[in-house]
Amino acid sequence: MTRVIVLDIPGWADRFDTEAESHRQFDPVIRAVENTVPLVRVLDAGRIAMGARGPARYYRDEEGAADALRRIDPNARIGIADGLFTAVLAARVANPVFIVPAGQSPAFVAPLSVSHLGDPDIADLLRRLGVSTLGGFAELDDVAVRDRFGFPGERLHRFARGLDDSPIVPRDIPVDYTCESVFEPAIVRADELAFATRATADDFIDRIARDRLACTALWVTLTTERGERFERCWAHPTVFGGADVVDRIRWQLESVARLTTDTSTEGFAGDGIVTVRLAPDQLAAQSRFERGMWGAPSSDRIHSVLSRVQSILGHEGVLTATIGGGRTLLEREIFSPWGDKPVVTHDVSKPWPGRMPNRVPTTVYRDGTVITVGATATIAPADILTEPPCWLELDGRRRGVAAWSGPWPIRERWWDGGQIRYRLQVVDTTGAAWVLLSTGTEWALEARYD
Repeated sequence: MTRVIVLDIPGWADRFDTEAESHRQFDPVIRAVENTVPLVRVLDAGRIAMGARGPARYYRDEEGAADALRRIDPNARIGIADGLFTAVLAARVANPVFIVPAGQSPAFVAPLSVSHLGDPDIADLLRRLGVSTLGGFAELDDVAVRDRFGFPGERLHRFARGLDDSPIVPRDIPVDYTCESVFEPAIVRADELAFATRATADDFIDRIARDRLACTALWVTLTTERGERFERCWAHPTVFGGADVVDRIRWQLESVARLTTDTSTEGFAGDGIVTVRLAPDQLAAQSRFERGMWGAPSSDRIHSVLSRVQSILGHEGVLTATIGGGRTLLEREIFSPWGDKPVVTHDVSKPWPGRMPNRVPTTVYRDGTVITVGATATIAPADILTEPPCWLELDGRRRGVAAWSGPWPIRERWWDGGQIRYRLQVVDTTGAAWVLLSTGTEWALEARYD
């Protein structure tokens, strides 16, 4: 089991208004730690991890390494243990140093709350099952945990048992996944660099995903016009996505700008960034981190297949559907690329008068396909049909109407002369069920029940 040292400065992020500012201000601490111990991993603003073997040898033992790190910042707390998960918990309870002896990780984490797992959903479910401590979680059967929680739960179960095998020391990457961007002229602003490197970051993650791997730690190297290199290894609590990589690039440039002048994100004259190089430091199987389509843990097969298809078809080649707010079905239908968080522009919890109730149709028409409704289906001011519909005609094919309901008015901004539309539900003689929309004269297909 790998021995790990974690340096944690409690409440660091709370001292600053933004996440970017907390990372900028943490940069001098990172550099001081790098001068004391090489090959550190930045877990977050205020928290750094490193392998314990080298520092313990250099400073004679783990206590000596902890003392050397403590001199960097008087508020620092040092935790040393087997594995990263236990070392992080040890740093949280340290005052100022806490060393968990080798082989004693299970006993140390056993009385701690399941909230330390870092997954609120799994922690909440465990509490409802009557399991409130990591020791109780560790006692559960391995197979039962995997069946109920999937690979993410299995990984956390190993943590609770003190078997965290997350690597901290560098390891060889068998395939060269390095990506590099070159800029002419040089870029001096962090926001411009973030925009310019988004495609490179996405390509970096996609290349790794094609081999069914995930990046958990990466090296970001910035080179200036003067040839100066600013290199840093960034770690992620789970797995990096394209947006996460861009954030680290931006934060690193803001740190470089801070060291050069006091203008921060406004850039710095004379030595802008000419190259950005990305290289993975730690890789793991995708199945260890992913969740299923519907929010539950999934098997690695689902994600591996979808990620492979996405790598072939492009980022928007695989979409997941989410129901949002709105009155029409087209407004409520939201498609997001696989792995991205849905962007919901209309709050689904609001009333939305005129929207369809649950069990909405599965096929929604986006092109406003015109359909002819037989028997002069004109909507009168009383919101009723002047005559019952007797047939439908679509693409030159006429179908009889077996049943219908409506019309249901959809009034938008009625106080300001807004639009009034009407919805009609129809079942034709072939058994197909349709949802139609009208402004009062012409009908268009809104959806079809499959």
